[in-house]
Amino acid sequence: MAKERVTVCLPPCDPGDVVQAITAAMAPFDYNRDAGVGGPDVETWWDYWQIDGRGCEFLVVPGHEDDPRLVRGAETLSGEPRDVPPSLCDGGPRALLDLETPREQAAAEARRAFEAWQGFAKAYPPVRSASEFWARHIANPENYPRAQALEDFRTQPAIAALLDNPELEDLVGDDPVANLGDDLDALVRHAVDDVLPSNALLTLDGRWLDVANDERRRYFNDYLDALPADAYVVRVLYHG
Repeated sequence: MAKERVTVCLPPCDPGDVVQAITAAMAPFDYNRDAGVGGPDVETWWDYWQIDGRGCEFLVVPGHEDDPRLVRGAETLSGEPRDVPPSLCDGGPRALLDLETPREQAAAEARRAFEAWQGFAKAYPPVRSASEFWARHIANPENYPRAQALEDFRTQPAIAALLDNPELEDLVGDDPVANLGDDLDALVRHAVDDVLPSNALLTLDGRWLDVANDERRRYFNDYLDALPADAYVVRVLYHG
């Protein structure tokens, strides 16, 4: 059992009815509901939840920070008070949520990392990903031990130079070949798709979808973009 977040989509409603609407949407996945012998007849369930997007709040469309339709949970699951800044919210009508700015920022960061690594690495011989060395170790662990695989990866000229450049390493990671690849467009699309999704999505028609791969992350984004402007989208923290 773990605490995760589901993004709950709701039909247009009065702001005062949002909690009730979330309760109704979440009800089919309540572990404690009466589902007969064997417990809930769904693969995913929760035993308690709270409106709480801490760490993955939505940006508010500038100029609408005080809109009464925005949702901001007052407490954490443990009862601690939350102070959500006006520029952020746990949810609200889709039209009040700035979905594009995080995507643009993620795309810019991906491009910056890719270009920085390409510019840095061109001064050195081609670099191999750590996975190539680990695969060799796994195939022949006695003759090619883990320590040797790690040393061979780290002593590649570009990687050795990267380890002496902590600012660049923070940007591109310690295995930039694996992290960034060689396709800028694919890297940017992945970064854009990855910035908004939570662990799960609860759709307007009651489908609970685990967001566990690239296809589901893309679907998450496309689904939010296609929602009616007045449909609610809310981050919910649950224990499941």
